[in-house]
Amino acid sequence: MTADNTLEQTSGKYKILLVEDNAADMYLTQLKIMEIWPTCEVIPVVSIGDAYEKFKNNAFDLVILDLNLPDGFGPQSVAEVRRFNENVPIVVLTGTETDFTVSQALKLGANHVAVKSQLIDEDFKNIVQQHIKK
Repeated sequence: MTADNTLEQTSGKYKILLVEDNAADMYLTQLKIMEIWPTCEVIPVVSIGDAYEKFKNNAFDLVILDLNLPDGFGPQSVAEVRRFNENVPIVVLTGTETDFTVSQALKLGANHVAVKSQLIDEDFKNIVQQHIKK
């Protein structure tokens, strides 16, 4: 049995919250996640408020978070989501990665900060596989 087969057999248990307000970025991110884990459940929301509502009734294995949302801006968005759940891994996807943004997002509870351009690379797969809650 290969590692890929093992991943496919266990991937159905994963539930991922995708917090992204840009429709194109949301679509591309969902496609990439489904490429990695074809049977996982991706719950897309467009704001921190919507994310909070989903956290009330769901346990997530991973949160993928954009930093600039209608009700949140910058690294503070990580702190807002972290208030809902202290343990769920948070991978930030941002359009612009500065040293300040990265350090603040990590300080406020992100597990990893990646730029959106990494979605098309193997890097994204490695990042999310590293941080998925097992």
